[in-house]
Amino acid sequence: MNIYQSQLKDVKDDLITLKINDIGSFQSELRRGYIAFDLTPHTPDKLSDVQRRKSYAMIHDIADYEGYPDDIKKITLKEQFKGVTGYPDFSLSDCKKDIATAFIAFLVEYCFYYDIPFRFKDLTNTFDTQRQVFLCLVHKRCTVCGADERVEINHEDSVGSGLNRNHIDHRQHRLEALCHNHHFEFHTIGAESFAKKYHFHGIKLKDEDIVSLKLMSWKQIHEFDEEYRRNHK
Repeated sequence: MNIYQSQLKDVKDDLITLKINDIGSFQSELRRGYIAFDLTPHTPDKLSDVQRRKSYAMIHDIADYEGYPDDIKKITLKEQFKGVTGYPDFSLSDCKKDIATAFIAFLVEYCFYYDIPFRFKDLTNTFDTQRQVFLCLVHKRCTVCGADERVEINHEDSVGSGLNRNHIDHRQHRLEALCHNHHFEFHTIGAESFAKKYHFHGIKLKDEDIVSLKLMSWKQIHEFDEEYRRNHK
């Protein structure tokens, strides 16, 4: 049975109302017939259960991809993390929240760097969302599901119909990488509903990133900059 974190919302006599951090998994427990749960005080600076489960899930994905047992890979990943960050030794059973946050960030970057597939579930609850959107753009992975096939660059801010899509300054738009299915969903339900459903927005990229993704050439960028200068004289 999982451990859940919750926030107390209301107390009336012996009836309390709690907001559960992972309602999906909690509802799964209820469907399995569990109706009694133990409550323990929460330490704010201690890692959350979501962070713990995400850490172990990512360690498993990495170990499985590289062909190592989970416990062995966990040791080597923690040593690499400590070497890079300077953090002292820690345990995923009771470490502080900031260490868990940094460790998950390290695992995510590791997966992107070595092109290791991993489950994106709960990533928005444990990792910097803007960094996730950026990495998915750079590594051509769908920001929603992590798919690496038929990945398309989506303009969250609509470029409008009738415009020449070959003459767009992509620096002026929030961008995100989406697989074909999620790109289709974006245009079906609209930007606002899509962002509410998946909890992220596109980001604006720097000039060098725009060129690296082959969205624009340096020549096009300079032409747009010159056009802006002429229009603002």
